[in-house]
Amino acid sequence: MLLPSPILVVCTGNLCRSPFAEHVLRQKLEHAGVYAEVFSRGLQNIGSQPVPDTAQHVAAEFGVDLSAHRSTPFSPQDIQRAALVWVMTNRQRKHIGQLNPTGIGKVLLLSQPDNGVDIIDPVGQPANVFREVYSEINDYTDAWLPRFGI
Repeated sequence: MLLPSPILVVCTGNLCRSPFAEHVLRQKLEHAGVYAEVFSRGLQNIGSQPVPDTAQHVAAEFGVDLSAHRSTPFSPQDIQRAALVWVMTNRQRKHIGQLNPTGIGKVLLLSQPDNGVDIIDPVGQPANVFREVYSEINDYTDAWLPRFGI
């Protein structure tokens, strides 16, 4: 598989999981000297909210700065724009498939290269849960790189 672009990363609110995956993937691609557009959205429209403090602090432990990120809701145009869509859960994949049945083929679980399990939502959880989730997301993005030829 060649590197698709743009890559859309989706989670529930676009507050914790998808922003982290977006930024960590972008950093890994830049480090490899590869460019692809990467953006993230949330299936729930919660307005333009900042990333929670706990998420920002834990992301910083992974070298990711989420301080400027603001949540952005998913729109039908996003699925048309994206070449690949990563979701965190099977439920999110089904939801997007209901919104746009013709685009379901490009909607995949972020965890698919490894085990295809749901990635839990750490919102409202303590820092150790964020560390576990962000570690998983970091590993799953690494697992995709060889599929992109990187």
